[in-house]
Amino acid sequence: MSLVTVINISISFLGNDLFRNVGFKIEPGDRIGLVGPNGSGKTTLLRLICGEITPDAGEIRVARGVRIGYLPQHIEEHLSGPLLDSLIYSVPGRMDLEKEAKDLEEQLKHVSEGKQEGKMAAKLAEIHQEISRLDAEFPVHRAKKILLGLGFGEKDFDRPISSLSGGWKMRAALASFLYQEPDLLLLDEPTNHLDIPSIQWLEGFLRDYKGALMLISHDRDFLNRQISRTIAFEPDGVKYYSGNYDFYLKARDEERRILEAKARNQEQKIKEAQKFIDRFKAKASKARQAQSKIKLVKKMEMVKTFKKEKTIHFEFPPVERSGRIVVSVEGISKAFGKKILYSDLFLNVLRGERVAVIGPNGSGKTTLLKLLAGEIPPDKGKIKIGHGVKIGYFAQHHSDMLDPQKSVIQEVHQSSPDATLGFIRN
Repeated sequence: MSLVTVINISISFLGNDLFRNVGFKIEPGDRIGLVGPNGSGKTTLLRLICGEITPDAGEIRVARGVRIGYLPQHIEEHLSGPLLDSLIYSVPGRMDLEKEAKDLEEQLKHVSEGKQEGKMAAKLAEIHQEISRLDAEFPVHRAKKILLGLGFGEKDFDRPISSLSGGWKMRAALASFLYQEPDLLLLDEPTNHLDIPSIQWLEGFLRDYKGALMLISHDRDFLNRQISRTIAFEPDGVKYYSGNYDFYLKARDEERRILEAKARNQEQKIKEAQKFIDRFKAKASKARQAQSKIKLVKKMEMVKTFKKEKTIHFEFPPVERSGRIVVSVEGISKAFGKKILYSDLFLNVLRGERVAVIGPNGSGKTTLLKLLAGEIPPDKGKIKIGHGVKIGYFAQHHSDMLDPQKSVIQEVHQSSPDATLGFIRN
């Protein structure tokens, strides 16, 4: 029995079709990757399947009793309270059952013996039985194991969700979906906020996951290792492939090669027919053959080759040559409360160097960039910017600072007020 059946759905935004007449089935254990350029409709498809939005046409049927977990790329805060409790009570119905049991226990204190007490006691026994079933199906030790795997420490179990950073809130949300073990897991860029050890842990967890999976990821290796079917959002429509991402690339390249060969062959036939027509259409003995060739060319259905994908072309403008030392970090220290990120850190970055900052989440990578960009001060020490150096800082959450009421050109012009509109458009 199919978990989800998608029947000829279509959807458009602002008059532009994202996709039309898309149909497929998701079977138990399926592992499907969604691939295609940004804005092609991958996230929209996940939102349609989980019921967040409805299609303009067509239908999506979810089998009775099927549980779907959806982790969006940019998650709104939907968990609250202490971290571990938020996972335990993310299981549908668990909190309601405990509340109902508590209310019944309170009522029983004020009910005299008799029929009513017997009914209430029986109901309470049923509720406790259901709570015991949930405890066995969703044990607390598994919630702890998932949190530890995603990089949380035991000391974090009692931390309020509200005290976590955006990246750690995303991890908490991912943990809650993994803990619930839905029949179908929809994941939109799940590795975006994870460090390398957590990505490795997630890969292992998903390999052992028995439910169906639909995944969007720009991490090619991660995608290849997780999926066995591919749905591709192409400029010429949605295509389906029974293999992972590398299989899809090879199959798509082969399709392109065959279509281009057919198009060349057809073009040659048309040229030959046109040559014959031009040569013999005025000759009485060949006029009938020439007319036949004209009809043949008119009836011929042109072979359509793949539409070319749009690509981005840009370059960084030339800059003045800076001094040899671009930035110098002299004995800086930085701490947040009792957590010391670095003490007496010395560092020089030289002109032309390319430096990677690596380490687990929370170890101070982003803080170091903020210090270098001058967004926050060090507790101790100095940061010296070299001669002629201009700093551009692109942060993980800078998109949150954009004004949604402004156009793209207005927003960019605000950051480059001296530039011409022509320069910004380019």
